[in-house]
Amino acid sequence: MMLTAAITAAKQQNIGITITDHIDFYFPGDDIYEFDCQKYFSAYKKYRDNENVLLGVEIGMQDTTAEQSQQFAVNQPFDMIIISQHILENYDLYYNDYYQNKDKQTAYRIYLEALIKGMNLHSFGNVLGHIDYICRKAPYNDVHLYYDEFSQQIDKLWQCALDNNIIPEINTRRFDNNINPKHLLPIYKRYHDMGGQYATIGSDAHVESAIGYKFMDAVCFLKEAGLIPVYFKNQQPVIMV
Repeated sequence: MMLTAAITAAKQQNIGITITDHIDFYFPGDDIYEFDCQKYFSAYKKYRDNENVLLGVEIGMQDTTAEQSQQFAVNQPFDMIIISQHILENYDLYYNDYYQNKDKQTAYRIYLEALIKGMNLHSFGNVLGHIDYICRKAPYNDVHLYYDEFSQQIDKLWQCALDNNIIPEINTRRFDNNINPKHLLPIYKRYHDMGGQYATIGSDAHVESAIGYKFMDAVCFLKEAGLIPVYFKNQQPVIMV
């Protein structure tokens, strides 16, 4: 997707946009998720200066690359650093390999524990991205992440986020029906009950038609959870108005 197309799509909806290119210093298979920061800022600086555009990054959390990721992130003028989990046990969560010989309880528990460990190793991040990422392609009859089913891990997750001053994202990729947000809502309400105040909104857009996807639905979701929607500029939260 061209940045100019993304900017146009955002303008049509009267919203700003934060670009968060994805980097994983190690990724199994043939996919490569790296980019040249110098070229990134050089190419996009003019838009950052003159358009309603902010520049961030999404960093995949892995134990073996945490130090490299930190050195990369803290030396660049990103507006927002998202940390997220795409890889577990050397498998891409988007495909079936990770889930082989695991029931849902086991697969999701390991995932949530990896998020907790990952946040502690990547405490330089500002935002924890798409905590329900595992639900997208998990091969179970019921893929939903329920607070009641994983309350112990989720409480530890939110406490870790609060301790590290990392706020959650609500990602609208799975807002294509009313059921998915319904099951996520108690999880975000719990974050509020534990002292959380803010959350960001992300559409995970890879095509221009997904820019701002279900944005107002996400605003209403956060309001119901008791959370205030923010975005990040210079790695500081700014309340959306």
